[in-house]
Amino acid sequence: MSVLLSSLNSFTFKPTIITLRKLTLGALMTSAVFAIAAMVIMPAAYAEYCNCNEGKPYSIEITELNASHPKQFELKLSHAYHQLIDNTGQVIQDKLYDIAAYEDGRIVAKRNGYYGVIDATGKVVVAFEYDEIELLANGFYQLTQYFGSQSATAIADNSGDWLYPASGAFEKNTQVNYLYSDKTSGVTYFKTFQDGKYGLINSQKQALIHPLYDKLELLNTCPNERLFIKATLNQKVGLIDHYQKVIIPFSQNTTIENFNEETLLFSVKSYVPQGEGNIGHLNRDTVIAESLINADGETLIKSESSIRLLNSGLYEYKDSDKYGIIDSNAVILLPAQFDHLYSQYSQYNAPILAAQAQKIGIVVKNNQQELVVDTVYDGLELSYDTYTLSEIQGQTLDDTDAAYSEDNTIDYTTSELKAPPYNPDNKHYIARKDHKFGIVDSQSQIVIPIIYDELNYFENFIKVKKEGQYGLLTSNNEIIKPTIYDDIVSLSDSNGTRDNIGLVFTKDNQQQLTDKFGSILMPFSNYRFVENKLQYLDNMSVIEKHGKYGLFSVADKKIIVAPLYEDFFERIYNDSILAQLDGKKVLIDTSGNILTDDLSQYAEIRRSSHNNEILVKTYDDKYGVIDYRGKTIIRAAYDSLELQELSDSYSAIWGENKEPMVFYVAQKGGKYGIFDDSGKAIAPLSYSYIQSLTYPPYFLVSKEHNASSDGNDDNQNSNLGLMDSTGKLVIAMDNLRIIRNHYDPEGKLYAINDKKNIVKIYDNSAKLIDTQDLKIFKATNEWHED
Repeated sequence: MSVLLSSLNSFTFKPTIITLRKLTLGALMTSAVFAIAAMVIMPAAYAEYCNCNEGKPYSIEITELNASHPKQFELKLSHAYHQLIDNTGQVIQDKLYDIAAYEDGRIVAKRNGYYGVIDATGKVVVAFEYDEIELLANGFYQLTQYFGSQSATAIADNSGDWLYPASGAFEKNTQVNYLYSDKTSGVTYFKTFQDGKYGLINSQKQALIHPLYDKLELLNTCPNERLFIKATLNQKVGLIDHYQKVIIPFSQNTTIENFNEETLLFSVKSYVPQGEGNIGHLNRDTVIAESLINADGETLIKSESSIRLLNSGLYEYKDSDKYGIIDSNAVILLPAQFDHLYSQYSQYNAPILAAQAQKIGIVVKNNQQELVVDTVYDGLELSYDTYTLSEIQGQTLDDTDAAYSEDNTIDYTTSELKAPPYNPDNKHYIARKDHKFGIVDSQSQIVIPIIYDELNYFENFIKVKKEGQYGLLTSNNEIIKPTIYDDIVSLSDSNGTRDNIGLVFTKDNQQQLTDKFGSILMPFSNYRFVENKLQYLDNMSVIEKHGKYGLFSVADKKIIVAPLYEDFFERIYNDSILAQLDGKKVLIDTSGNILTDDLSQYAEIRRSSHNNEILVKTYDDKYGVIDYRGKTIIRAAYDSLELQELSDSYSAIWGENKEPMVFYVAQKGGKYGIFDDSGKAIAPLSYSYIQSLTYPPYFLVSKEHNASSDGNDDNQNSNLGLMDSTGKLVIAMDNLRIIRNHYDPEGKLYAINDKKNIVKIYDNSAKLIDTQDLKIFKATNEWHED
């Protein structure tokens, strides 16, 4: 069959009667012709609820079938096959395998290498002659036969009649596949494929579309009486119905999609293909226009760009380089007259902003329920909710969200004069007009008058400035602090445990501290609150007066360290602070008590990770350890000091060292020694190499200078030994390597002696438990390479 492409857009194909053939177990009956009444194209049924299904019933387990078979039949295993047994115990079907059972009692199974179908009465309704069989909706079957690497398919009904092909025999290069089943009308549709072209048939034995098209795609998923199909032919795309009436003419560089399934509106987008003059978009198509067309082929809207969702049921379109708003029925609600439209489209009921001639306004409904922009501003910026006056008065916050409830139903049953589906959430915007600021809501109603020189969201308040003075308001224009202050800033918690610990108000060179609700913690005074002076202060602030520093406790609402100190350097440990007093470095606590009265001999003082010890460095670069009272633990006489933590717990290897044994490895003049955390010398400064093992708690030691840094280099001399935490050498220094398996919780140690080609194995107490040949050890313990 051929059709003149020049007349394709006006081509209508008349449905054709299909000749059917009867399937039997062994042979095909002679053909019979079924008369079909003449069809009339009916108006589309705009059902509010569509009754659709997927078209393919689900299989169940054999045990489920046996428990629920409508005739109380059972499938029982007999050797490698199954038998179908009736309720009297008689075998009615035998030698079944590769079985798919279904709730209605039907069975698809293989026998003698081919598939067939048994109905709920035990009768074979589709002979065991097919390479594949798939159950479809409404009692249809898809039958498959292989032709080498190719296959052909057919459709048969539950009585054994072939629906397609009408010849009742498989045809090479011919396919038929399920497309759609409509429970309301009881009609099932199938897509045919023959000689590289697609067509459409239905279960009423009508050839609706002969195989003409390169592609057919069902658009509306619940069409009821009328199907709308996107068709492709010779790289042109159009929209046809299942009577092959052309709804949208065929054209190139076009996509067609559903826009509103309920009212049968379709989107037609024209695009520049990728790579064809599509600069900047070489990997994707660029839409250059979009139209909305109804089921009668009438164009309702033409847009010069993509039609973009703004919020619930409202869309942006473009005309004459301006933007306007339409609803989901393509009704123009706000004519195209704006330079830009803005909306947080990810939020269902977000307000819409409209910009024109460098002005911006909020789209609202007027008294006639029409969309308008009746007030414009120089700028709009989304604001946020603040504390309410009741929260501030009660000093409690409700952090839970209000119960979310909204009616998303859009009523399209009224006339075109119905109110548009636009009921935006109540948002607040910072509005700028004639260099003044205020706040308006989503209805463009003034919430805070546009009279302020500055207006910003600030620590759950609205901070405003007028005539050089600052104040605080709620988002409902309730005055928390009048506009009488020179400045208002937040005071951050340097410990990082909360956003801020208070608000600082400045007036006439004095400062006042309040809590986050504005309640006074410290009245106006000459003290200045200083941020970022010290880290890790919990609910405290550094204060300054006349160039001297102290501490204020927010929790206690009082000064806890008087401003006497020339500088605060850093927090050393717990509540101790390194400060400067009368030219001396001193260590004080957060109550102002002097812990160490003079640390000026040290160029560097920093906290240790162990208890209350402090690492110090002299001005000639020598390191030592003192306690928080200034007592010397390890004299500052070493070129380096490195803290090492050991443990007798296997979990320490994985970072769970809860109570470690602490040591310091000291180095001076290239020689190493060990001190414990009390300053006692465990090993003298006579070793060229010391490295700790976290678990078991030992030190790798060597007195030979050419030992590798990790003891793992086979080219080094055999000079590595093991020392315990008391300083005792428990494994002699004659090993190339001493290693452990990180995944061994027993903590065994392996001492590799390359001179003797042996490996000595020790338990975690350094007791020798085995000796192995080095070659055998390497061959049986691959982990040692790691």
